[in-house]
Amino acid sequence: KSVILDSFEQLKQSDSVTSELSVQVTKNLVALTKLITDIKSDDADEDSLSLEYTLKRAVKLGNNELVSTPQIVTHRTLVFNYIAAVALQMAPQIKDLLSIILTPLLREISDPSKTNAELKSHAQEVLDLVKSKFVDDETFTKTLLDVQLMLTRKRGERNAKRKQ
Repeated sequence: KSVILDSFEQLKQSDSVTSELSVQVTKNLVALTKLITDIKSDDADEDSLSLEYTLKRAVKLGNNELVSTPQIVTHRTLVFNYIAAVALQMAPQIKDLLSIILTPLLREISDPSKTNAELKSHAQEVLDLVKSKFVDDETFTKTLLDVQLMLTRKRGERNAKRKQ
């Protein structure tokens, strides 16, 4: 667990290191993620090491960058690369975690205020890749619509709160 947490910490520092090192850390994370999915854990509590835990940590890294420095897209690009690699390697296991994966991708694609077209197209590519890995289009589409509704509802609540 500490190796994975340290790897995510290295990704947080990625603006001060080279892009080759960031890509290598992402590759290491994918390999570690594949390793932990092969090892079955008896304790399934929230803090135990699992695919869900590592995906949530990756998404949290991207969310932190979006909140603190929305103009910089380094971490989000690396997170999208990580999601794409995990989807390629472990498509059957991510079926239950689809909403975790789709949330940052849809947020990036659907937000009209986003000015970075390169990140938006990268998110679309990753979304298309994740979709292509699913045989069951009905499940994918249902989860996609649920996530879109959740994001739209949250935006509406924030806008209503700002108007008050």
